[in-house]
Amino acid sequence: MKDIIINKIKINKLKPLRKNFKNKNKKFAAKGYYKDIKVKVYEVFDKNQGKLRNFVSNNKDLSRHFPKLITFNNRFIVEEWVEGKTLKELNLNNFEFKAQSKKIKKIINNMWSTKFNYLIFDYIEYIHKRVKNKNSLDLSNVPIRINHNDLSLDNIILTPKGLKIIDNEFLGCSTGWILNIRNSFLIEDFDYQNFVSKKTLNHLWFIRKKWSRSIAKKNDKKNQFINLIKKFYLLDLFNYKF
Repeated sequence: MKDIIINKIKINKLKPLRKNFKNKNKKFAAKGYYKDIKVKVYEVFDKNQGKLRNFVSNNKDLSRHFPKLITFNNRFIVEEWVEGKTLKELNLNNFEFKAQSKKIKKIINNMWSTKFNYLIFDYIEYIHKRVKNKNSLDLSNVPIRINHNDLSLDNIILTPKGLKIIDNEFLGCSTGWILNIRNSFLIEDFDYQNFVSKKTLNHLWFIRKKWSRSIAKKNDKKNQFINLIKKFYLLDLFNYKF
């Protein structure tokens, strides 16, 4: 694949982010160029994620912490590529890490306090489906909030203009934020106990880890198969008589 057209905008010189154009979640993900601007193109999980991404892009407080949005439709989102090192790559000392953590918590609080009254990408439902477990939890007491749902040191870049949050494939507005206390590198002090019990939170985290293990297991099987093919290929070369 060399190019893709989204809303009459042509993205060319496409290259996969990893080995192929499908990521570990079986969704399209690539980097390319819109004119002379380097961009990222990714497939959505919810047809309305583009609308949420557009809302974030037009919000004064939130937009400065996210890549510039180029375009979107009900299948793909295109955003400007962010150059720089992630917080993981920077190997921050304790003092630096605490300083950045305060900034990140402020960004999270900004997302949560920003009113967006539409359910988009139900992260809790998604992780249950991925491990083929029925979601029978009653989370009606949990408000929906804008949340990244995959915030890690790998997904935050320090730029000259401040912190930028990347890899926004899981961005949604749902009850998924409740897992931030477990699904994040941050030691948070948010009042989760006001919404769910410790038992419920432990169950959700069990489902989340089960999903992670299933992905790792599939990758291991795939790598074993590739290594097996390479082994037979090398044996054939060794046994070949010139």
